Amino acid sequence: MARKKVLTGMLGLTLGIMGLMVAGCASIQPMSDEAILKYALVSNTDNFMNFQYYVSRDIVLTYVSSQIQSTSIGQISVNRNIIQVLSSTPGVVLEVRTDEKGNYMLGVAFEADNDSLLWFVQNPTKAGTYFYLVYTDEGAQTIEYGGYSYMVSYEKASGIGAFFKRLFTPQKTEGNYQDMEPILLYEEMIKESEQRRNLKGRRL
Repeated sequence: MARKKVLTGMLGLTLGIMGLMVAGCASIQPMSDEAILKYALVSNTDNFMNFQYYVSRDIVLTYVSSQIQSTSIGQISVNRNIIQVLSSTPGVVLEVRTDEKGNYMLGVAFEADNDSLLWFVQNPTKAGTYFYLVYTDEGAQTIEYGGYSYMVSYEKASGIGAFFKRLFTPQKTEGNYQDMEPILLYEEMIKESEQRRNLKGRRL
């Protein structure tokens, strides 16, 4: 009899409260004035380093070197070193600076080498308050990376490695960024909770 009362009480509690539901999801947003204000990044710029970052579209870097073959007259050896940053590649901010005009600059590492950073600047001459790639020569579309000068293109990353990375890595970017220069995105974790309770009522 006592056991029946306990079970009845547990059932009533379960039906009455219905438990606590907790869910989490990630939202990918452009790093911009909105995020800077939202997270008070002006007062503590080190907090830029607390986010996971991505680029809005693939970035392809190409370094071309040539060398005259000493053993073969009239032959030149041309080598292309191509680095691809897919939009699903996670990165972290290691350095925060301001340029000569006071615009924020973020140095983002997409690999283990802390000296190889892609720099992004909040460029007021471009659309929005987003962070765009920092060029050494924007007319020639070149940037400095790892001590070398690379040409930049925004073509879709190619090759078997890129194919499998897309196949096994979830696409992080949301929205259509294909008609604009790559911008820096950050991952915002959202946790939602819900408590649901049904009133049991009371009788005379």
